Amino acid sequence: MNKSILLLTVLILSSAFVSKGWSTIPTGPEAETKGLFGPVISWPIIPIHVTLLPNGNVLSFGSTVAGVQGGYVNAVWNPSLGTGASAHIVTPNAIHTDTFCAGQTVISSTGETLMLGGDAKINNKRNYSIADANFFDHTTNVAMTGAPMAFKRWYPSLVAMANGDIVILGGRDEKDIPTYATTPEVFTPNVGFKSLTGAVSNDAYGVNGASWKYPRGYLAPNGKVFIIGHAGQSFWLDPAGNGSLVKGNIKAPNGAWSLPSVMYAPGKILSIRAKKQAVVLDLNAPTVTMKTVPGISSLRFWSNATVLADGKVFVNGGSDFGNQLIGVAYNTEIWNPATEQWTITANSTIPRLYHSNALLLPDATVLTGGGGAPGPIKNKNAEIYYPPYLYKNDGSGLPADRPTIDLAPDSLVWNQSFNVTYTSATPISRVTLVRSGSATHSMNNDQRFMELSFTQVAGDPNTVNVVGPTNRNIAPPGYYMMFIFDQNGVPSISKLIHLQD
Repeated sequence: MNKSILLLTVLILSSAFVSKGWSTIPTGPEAETKGLFGPVISWPIIPIHVTLLPNGNVLSFGSTVAGVQGGYVNAVWNPSLGTGASAHIVTPNAIHTDTFCAGQTVISSTGETLMLGGDAKINNKRNYSIADANFFDHTTNVAMTGAPMAFKRWYPSLVAMANGDIVILGGRDEKDIPTYATTPEVFTPNVGFKSLTGAVSNDAYGVNGASWKYPRGYLAPNGKVFIIGHAGQSFWLDPAGNGSLVKGNIKAPNGAWSLPSVMYAPGKILSIRAKKQAVVLDLNAPTVTMKTVPGISSLRFWSNATVLADGKVFVNGGSDFGNQLIGVAYNTEIWNPATEQWTITANSTIPRLYHSNALLLPDATVLTGGGGAPGPIKNKNAEIYYPPYLYKNDGSGLPADRPTIDLAPDSLVWNQSFNVTYTSATPISRVTLVRSGSATHSMNNDQRFMELSFTQVAGDPNTVNVVGPTNRNIAPPGYYMMFIFDQNGVPSISKLIHLQD
């Protein structure tokens, strides 16, 4: 695909993580059970869209530096430089695309962030759709443009596939007399876009049930895309050939596009539904099963769900009435897959509503930020959440000593075993893998979690042999954070690994 580099200023950020992380872990009572939030930190824009880049930096976009709608700049945070202003750069978006309300994901083969669709202003009115395809190169922080999609899309979802392709779902096509992008597309790197004319649907990603608004689609263990609709109906999309779509056997409780879902284990999705309900969808058998689990503590419209380094799910933000300061959920909660129970955790300082975000960082903390444009408050800020697993289990509220990964491969292929050399006061108890996330609008369908089996290397107390992922449908190509845990359940800072052919 032809790409023209339009941003002339090349800014290169170091991605080296310091051994103890990039921020001071706060201390306080109940930290070992609830975790803690750090101080509010300034952000150069409202981080409406956030992506963890292959070098460990964080890309955000979607608003202007004034904190209003308009994705004409890209902001990059280098966590190794701390949380002050010097850790951020803002680069003008010289491709002249407003990426507000686009969809984004990282292309597994190149590491570029693919940004599809977005916003246009016509006759001084906003929120018209575009078909633009844009690329962000994390090695240079240069914005690039490529050939457009076949359909204009505002609020699309992107699903990374096992072969490196990206499936594009939903979005609005026209605003004045609303029409919707009911035909999915497939993006193949270095080839371009293909329309899936055999999978046209108003039910799965069109007008019915507002399903065009960031459809919740996930690569399933069978290699197809599983979609759980906002209104509850499930679908299966097969992107082979011209594509095909069938209704699934599951009808979940009614939900909303302002409520999150997360793939917390291979083939398993925790989906937050309306009226504080929650269900687990298991895609591992030929027939999908659904199980009702205990619900969340409050309605939490515009909340975010983040899978943590240990496989638990952290939910933050939201309120009782959409994008309003009514029933604001300052408290957070963590869902434990082993018990299917929720635990109320630390309180944030800032309400996180519409256009807020959350993202697991390589040091096992969670970046929470944004909200606004529009909104009752304009949040050009963020807070970092420090989960309970970072603290001593003795009631002191002090940070625990962490194991460190001293040597591990930069890249893997499937069915590969590899050695990890580490430093730890106790033996290693777990090795986990979390796919790097891309989040916006209460959705982060890039993230997925898996356990990796391992054995201690004979005669070497500081090296384990780890068995990597074996199934491309479970672990699609891309960038992953690998964590090791000591006997106390304390995780290391991750090693960023590229899973590729």
